[in-house]
Amino acid sequence: MMKHAILDNHPILLQPETYHRIPAWRIAAQQGKVRCPACSSALSLKAGISFEPFFAHPPGVDCPAESADSATEWLPAVEQTAAASALEETVHTTPDEDEEKTIGSFRLPKKRTIGGSVTPPPSAPKPPVYRKRLKPKKTIQQMARSRQDVRLHPNQEKAVHTTEGPVLILAGAGSGKTRVMTARTIHLIQDHGVDPRQIMVVTFTTKAADEIRQRISRELPARQARELVAGTFHSIFYRMLLHHQPERWNPQRLLKKDWQKWRLLRESGILLGHDDLLALKENEMLEALSIISRWKNEYILPHEASNREGANDDERLAWQLYPLYESAKQKHNWFDFDDMLIGCYEMMREQPELLARYQQRLTHVMIDEFQDINKIQYEMVKLLAAPQNNLCVIGDDDQSIYGFRGSDPHYILGFTKDFPQAKSITLEVNYRSHTSIVGLSYSLIGHNRSRWEKECLTFHHEEGETYLFETEDEEEQASRIVDEILHRKEQGVSLGDCAILFRTNESARPILERMSEAGIPFHYSQEEESFYQRQTIRWTLHYLRLALNPDDTDALKEILPTLYISADLWNVVRSQAILEDEPILHTLPRLPQLKPYQRKHLQAIADILADCRHATPAQALELIYEDGKLRDYLRKRAKERENGRERWSDELQQLVSAAKRHATISDFLLYIDKMSQQEKEWRTNRPLPDEAVSILSIHRAKGLEYDHVFLPDLVEGALPHEYTLDELRKGSQAALEEERRLLYVAITRARLSLSIGIPRERFGRKTRPSRFIAEMGR
Repeated sequence: MMKHAILDNHPILLQPETYHRIPAWRIAAQQGKVRCPACSSALSLKAGISFEPFFAHPPGVDCPAESADSATEWLPAVEQTAAASALEETVHTTPDEDEEKTIGSFRLPKKRTIGGSVTPPPSAPKPPVYRKRLKPKKTIQQMARSRQDVRLHPNQEKAVHTTEGPVLILAGAGSGKTRVMTARTIHLIQDHGVDPRQIMVVTFTTKAADEIRQRISRELPARQARELVAGTFHSIFYRMLLHHQPERWNPQRLLKKDWQKWRLLRESGILLGHDDLLALKENEMLEALSIISRWKNEYILPHEASNREGANDDERLAWQLYPLYESAKQKHNWFDFDDMLIGCYEMMREQPELLARYQQRLTHVMIDEFQDINKIQYEMVKLLAAPQNNLCVIGDDDQSIYGFRGSDPHYILGFTKDFPQAKSITLEVNYRSHTSIVGLSYSLIGHNRSRWEKECLTFHHEEGETYLFETEDEEEQASRIVDEILHRKEQGVSLGDCAILFRTNESARPILERMSEAGIPFHYSQEEESFYQRQTIRWTLHYLRLALNPDDTDALKEILPTLYISADLWNVVRSQAILEDEPILHTLPRLPQLKPYQRKHLQAIADILADCRHATPAQALELIYEDGKLRDYLRKRAKERENGRERWSDELQQLVSAAKRHATISDFLLYIDKMSQQEKEWRTNRPLPDEAVSILSIHRAKGLEYDHVFLPDLVEGALPHEYTLDELRKGSQAALEEERRLLYVAITRARLSLSIGIPRERFGRKTRPSRFIAEMGR
């Protein structure tokens, strides 16, 4: 593993003092500029997480530099020269960072940063930490070896055999709750003679219900496994509705997707006369519909919602829309998933005889993931379980992460108040994760105040790997993760055992692109709009296309709104360009309809784009954003939405971060075209699970587990999220506790290794490490 190379006829050396140069050297290596001092072969730069960075020869190249004996003649001199240069770099700012850049007649001020504040560098910066082991603050005891060969440990055994009356089973991450649920169901059928049709097992996913059935069928006749009433809340309750009210609940009338709800509102005519609602953009409408869904899960009906004082603009909008949405559904006989729960609850409550029949039929009820239950589900469960109350709820209040859709840890925390006679059992052994991973998760979650106190033991004696790695920005963070996955693969790790979990979709783009470049197959399912198809990005890219070709009519037509030119003038612009036989961009400032200040601005745009042809993509974007006033236009446009979000600003900076990896605008645009094409494949390809890395949100990862987990962007504003920090400033701790639970869920997905990334700059802004890091480790 070589630490030395040649770049632009100068020696370079990988050592802690030069690690901050890795992103630049990585790009130079991709361009074939980094060479071996011995054989002149182009080298690649490998910089992952669990290993120190090194330069590597292409496969099949036999170089004497790889042998220590043959390298002794020239290696010391190269290393000394490179080391001296590297140390000098750490003391002095390089000229290209400090000098003012001039592009044409436009000057880029030194240290100009898009979207972030300017902070002068310290005179003698400390070398950044490449990676370090993160040690948990809390030491977790190991399970006694004498108990490790037992099929069920004592508390699991107790949970299986406690079958009468209400039972609360607190099942921490990796504690074998599926095993307990399966064994408990078998015990009821086999040892107590309970008919499987009298047992209802509610899970939060169809996959979980199928897994329980499959496990039961291995020990009992398949018929009994099939007769078990098992499924999600929606599937079980909907079967009840279809049986008793089929005419009202036709599955052809189900609104499954948000866009279907939006289309119903637009096409039903229900919004006529409500001009403010008709003017809503799609994202505003969908946000209001998600709030309405949450209210319905809390069993807040339209007339009750109208009495609530909206906490923000989104809630006030939802309050207006809620009765109209319900009227549109009723008028056209549509219903949504939330209506299933409300409909079943009201059917049982309004028909006591029917409820009594179900109560006699279902003698034992078991609810999985009870921490994620919402009000309407809980009320329905209490109805069905009465009067015997053989109600067993299994969950972990530390994993309650769906507050945005109405779930509330209050129900699991208050279960023993609702059922004072309930027995509480804790499954305290984590069978999944190695010791240091368990220690980090419990060190973290212990800072939450609203939780059940639990003992925790670990089944494994191995410590496991827990890394914290810092990078220059989100792009280099993605490269480090990809290099680590390739390194693990070379060691024999299956790609299916690796997962990258993110808090928000913004973290995914650079990771997806680096994975695609490296040819690593992955699973990624996200319905959000493609990054390069977002309006802000499309406008920006059209500016770059005009810089290369001032006669690109499609590009100019697209950006007319950003130039404050109405679409009505388009034919005039095109006709004048044809008459004058000049590029369409050049004729734009000479339109007779324009006012003097408009001509001046459009001429400046033409001059800027002409100069951009000689700039790097990142420099060109800076000119377009600032001197071209695109940032000002987007800021004014965002104010109309009044939602306080500046997503457009982050999108602009993400584009700058991506552009820094390319030398010319044409290369950058070719890269984007390639990525856009490959993204279509990401969304349709389905590689085999064992042959692909999983890239998914932490919310979607709940219930899953992987040998090696990567958590990017553990910084303030990402995790905990910016919304949470706003709530904290208002004095509310609830959102912060849910973010802490979210990170707890992410950590406990890992079995063998956990790697946490901290980009020192994200979307062009300096970052601060997440407060959660100090809470859980040292």
